Formats: sequence, C-alpha cells, structure tokens
Amino acid sequence: MEIEINFLKQPKLRRPYLIGGLPGIAYVGKLSVDHLIKELKAELFAEIYSKFFPPYVLIDENGLVELLKNELYYWKNNVSERDLIFFTGNAQATTPEGQYLIADKVLDIVLELGCERVYSIAASLTRKTNKKARVFGAVTDLKLISEMKKHKVILMEKGIIGGANGLMLGLAKIRNIPGLCLLGETQGFRTVSGEFLVDANAVRAVLQVLIKTLDINVDLSPLDEEVEYMKDTIKKIAEMEEYIIKKQREAASRGYKNYIT
Repeated sequence: MEIEINFLKQPKLRRPYLIGGLPGIAYVGKLSVDHLIKELKAELFAEIYSKFFPPYVLIDENGLVELLKNELYYWKNNVSERDLIFFTGNAQATTPEGQYLIADKVLDIVLELGCERVYSIAASLTRKTNKKARVFGAVTDLKLISEMKKHKVILMEKGIIGGANGLMLGLAKIRNIPGLCLLGETQGFRTVSGEFLVDANAVRAVLQVLIKTLDINVDLSPLDEEVEYMKDTIKKIAEMEEYIIKKQREAASRGYKNYIT
C-alpha cells in the first residue's frame, strides 16, 4: 500500500479553493485548518493512508488504535458561489518520495472537484519577540502580490517552505493552479523533549488574514484560551532555562564541566 484513498462521500462543489495545513513548526498549519473545519462544521469526505507516514499508531481515550492519515473535508458556502476544501492530517510523509506522491494525489482529487486556487498555511521562524505575530506570504503568480499587500501580508523575498505545506504550492504552480502560502510568525518554542509547542498566537494572525481574504465568518475567540496557555508555558520555559543556566554557571565556577538536574 503506497497510498490508499478511502472516499466517504463524493461532494459536488462550486469553484472551490483548497486550504491545506499539516503538522509542522508550532503546528501553525494544522491548528489553523483544524480550527476552520471545527468552526465551519466542514464534512469529512476522504481519508488518505500511506506507507510513507511514520510507522506507529495512535491510541484514543477508549483504547482504540488508529493509523496515521491525512484527511479532506468540504464546506458549502451558503452566502457565496465558492465552496472550500480543507486538507489536514496527523502526520506528514517521512520521505521526499512520499511527500511528492501524496501532494500530487491530493491535487488530483481537488482538481476533479473543480479547485481553482490553493492556499497553504505554514510557520515562519523568528528570534524576535513581537506583541502580535506578523504574517508572511509567498505566491505562485506575481498577479497575487496585490492581494497579499491588500491584507498587509509581508512578502517573503528569499527562503524555503519545507514539507507538504510548501510542496503543495510548488506542484500547484506546475499545474497552472494559482496558489498562496500564509506563514504565521513564531519563535518555535519546544518542550524539554524537543516537541514543538502549539503557537495559537501565530494561528490567530494567519486566520485573521485568511478569513478576510476568503470573506467568511469564523469565530476566533476559542483560540484565546490557547494563546494564554502558550504565554504561561513560554514563561515557565524561560524560567526553567534561566534556572539551568544559573546552575551551570555555578557548577562551572566550582570546576565542574557538566551539570544536570
């Protein structure tokens, strides 16, 4: 099984746009798309399984195991003639081959549904501390730059967008599908074990731009609790780092090369 698609429905959509975001730095892409799916009550229509996903299963609160997968949802917009497709999941492929094959397969599916544009959501790492996360952008066509500037998105001049969140746009471009990537600014804080912390502040910044671009109504207030939790967690991490540095300096002054506590 390289890639297996399980179609739950065959939706008929009107000139849809694709909004994609998979797990990555600070989970900006995934949390953004998951929030839209939840708030808009989008419906699941396809599950994507692949041998290219990491080799483990997830266990839910009932003890049931589940393979890692990507998912496609749809939402019919009752106030306009343009529907939306959402691409999310709990993993990215672990090999370049898998990344290309899955992204290609997703584009095949959405093109059959009449997709006219691809939006990708990702993270932009920074070392600066800003009160409000900035939003950066990249496009597949220079004609889309004015749209970015209209919503005060900072156009990236150089750099890369790694993984599926970037690759999706590159593959869309060679198929002549217009595409935009919105990147939420984040410091990419990690736990002691190296896991990225969810940056809800970056998610909020991206979604504020996206919902204006798409002209849809989405409640962002549920992110408030996540933002406050993030602030508290970052404060605790900073305090812990300060404590460790202090202890290391004390140990060094006593002639010890290493200090672990």
